[in-house]
Amino acid sequence: MKRVTFFVVLIVLVGSLFAKGLMQPTGPDKSLTSPRKASGFMYSSTRDRPAYEFIVDPTTIISSYYDYMPGNYCGLPLRIQPEISNPFGLPAGGAYAIFHTKETATSERRVYYAYIDADGNVTATDPVGVGGEQEGYPGINIDPVTANPIAAWHAPTSANPIWDVLTTYDLFHMMGSPGLWIDKFVSIDNPEVGEPLTGFSDDEFIWPYVYIDSSPLGGDYRRVYISGGNFTTSHGALSQPSENSLIAYADFDTEDMNNQYTLDWNYRTMAQMDAWNAEDPIWMRPFKGCTVADNLVAYAGYVIDNDATISDAFVLINENYGEGPFEYYSSDFIFDQWNPLNEDGTAYLYSSEDTPMTPYIVVQEFGGSGHMNMQFKDNNTKITWSGSMAVTFDALDGNGPGYHYPEWCQFYPKEVVFDLNTHEFSLKDLYIEGADPYDHVPMVPWDLDEDGLVDSFDGAGWPEWVYNWCVFYPNDAFSYNSFKTVTAGNWLVTVWSDGTKAKRFFDGDNSFAAWEATPEIAIIISSDNGETWSEPIFLNANDTPELAGQIPCYVYPGDKIEIISNTPGNYHGKVQLFYLDDNDFGAGCLGTGLNNGGELKYAALDIEFSGPPSSVEHEIIPTVGLLAQNYPNPFNPSTTIKYEIKEAGNVTIKIFNIKGQKIATLVNEYHAANNYTTVWNGTNNNNESVSSGIYFYEMNTGDYTSVKKMILLK
Repeated sequence: MKRVTFFVVLIVLVGSLFAKGLMQPTGPDKSLTSPRKASGFMYSSTRDRPAYEFIVDPTTIISSYYDYMPGNYCGLPLRIQPEISNPFGLPAGGAYAIFHTKETATSERRVYYAYIDADGNVTATDPVGVGGEQEGYPGINIDPVTANPIAAWHAPTSANPIWDVLTTYDLFHMMGSPGLWIDKFVSIDNPEVGEPLTGFSDDEFIWPYVYIDSSPLGGDYRRVYISGGNFTTSHGALSQPSENSLIAYADFDTEDMNNQYTLDWNYRTMAQMDAWNAEDPIWMRPFKGCTVADNLVAYAGYVIDNDATISDAFVLINENYGEGPFEYYSSDFIFDQWNPLNEDGTAYLYSSEDTPMTPYIVVQEFGGSGHMNMQFKDNNTKITWSGSMAVTFDALDGNGPGYHYPEWCQFYPKEVVFDLNTHEFSLKDLYIEGADPYDHVPMVPWDLDEDGLVDSFDGAGWPEWVYNWCVFYPNDAFSYNSFKTVTAGNWLVTVWSDGTKAKRFFDGDNSFAAWEATPEIAIIISSDNGETWSEPIFLNANDTPELAGQIPCYVYPGDKIEIISNTPGNYHGKVQLFYLDDNDFGAGCLGTGLNNGGELKYAALDIEFSGPPSSVEHEIIPTVGLLAQNYPNPFNPSTTIKYEIKEAGNVTIKIFNIKGQKIATLVNEYHAANNYTTVWNGTNNNNESVSSGIYFYEMNTGDYTSVKKMILLK
């Protein structure tokens, strides 16, 4: 029987969418071939897999009986502090994790936080708020000045079923330690705040994500954004999920935190997403994340329609701190794929057994890719996100496109990039890649050398193709996918949960029996802004001693890659991880596994990069220089900057404002190895006094670069 009729389970795409160690260089896994493969074609790659080792072995934070998406859908729940908490200069440099959990199988779901100090010790694990209501899906971010976290989550706040978004922040800067959370308050009051914006009285904006960056007010002010997605279905004949977004934003300064203010909130929605929700002119559903950098606020992802004829990458971008219009850009991301004939030319791979010479229409498009975060990269000139594309086809039966082959086992991670200057979209093959992974054409799984010919045929004469399943659980790509990306200058790390080997067993290949309940953490890195990517590091219970006996899933990286070493040929970064070690394969809370919980864990890796980092703030082990925090900080009218030169060479120290504009050069000369001091008196290169605000000072010498913040208060 033909492979397409033997293996394909005809699942309509749209229907599925609504089912709500030691340092070790390793080579690519070459076993992932076609399920009908007997011998012959093997996948190989010219890319290297980076060496790594555990800095912190997997450490239990807390047991949890809520075993699904513990840290939210499209955000980063593990946030790393700056090294110093201001205005008092207290040491920080730890990490906050926020998550929802159930303490027992029958208890309510609650939002907790954990604090991990700079040495990787879990020093605090407690509820964020006080109350017995069902809390969930929290977001968090770190104030870059105080190192205080601001957290938000949704919960019912009255007898009616409407959920509101609650917010609090921890006054770390008061004590230099965690645990002094202020009383929770409502930041998004549903449906009251949404109705004047959308015109609908039943909107419910939940699933909050938190972002903190610069404020248009300048000075000591920062702006916090909370983005919520609409739980209410579309307002039209279809009444389908559409999750248009609302932004709550507020400006604050350190004094506001000292006084424990709940802040003055403003609200806005985006006209494009509101129209999709109103089915004006048609229903569209966006799968998206949000990101903020300086004055830029962006939503990005992909959007589909009801007939599965649209699968577009899109970006909504605002360049005025979230105020005013968002510009909308999109690009068709349904890519034609050729339908190969069998070896004797008598039947197409994708065709009916009754009409084998009538080829189905085959494409590659987004699929199982809704749980991803967004990042700016390349000096905030591009937006990047990672997700997956799958091979689908139109069976020519009148029901339209969207069939999977089979159950998305032809299912591959991609990077999608939007260029803010050219307004162009592009994609890159992350794994598996073709001959040119960066040509904006998805690789063809049966033609990896891209010569237009099938790479190999099996014993029965059918085209062979490389199998891939980049989701930890093999039965529901819509619910269990998770792709996360973090950046540090030109360094990028993308992480996903991979179940390729597990699915091979579930699909009947007993040679993969050892992988029946063994998902993997996949980590892929770039040292050049995503121009090239490595092969994945795979961490799993079978091959990784530190994960022995574990079922790792829902893996989230920390939001910063910290520099460990930065010398030629010795570039290392620290990547922190937060994930669930499940006690049973599947989510008990969704009915796909036992309701016996698991353990939330923290770990940290030292990963080797192939090139140097560009300027980033988190310098751990400097080599040829050492830049100290200025003192006093905040200051008026002058502050002292101490620095050490370990290898003689030219040294520069420059001052930048919060917009990245250079305003002064303090040092630009040759230094012998020694300790030095320079003073900034709050003036620019024209000897003019500058205004109060946040400033950055950057030191460069040899291969060493370090940037630190300081605050001028007049």
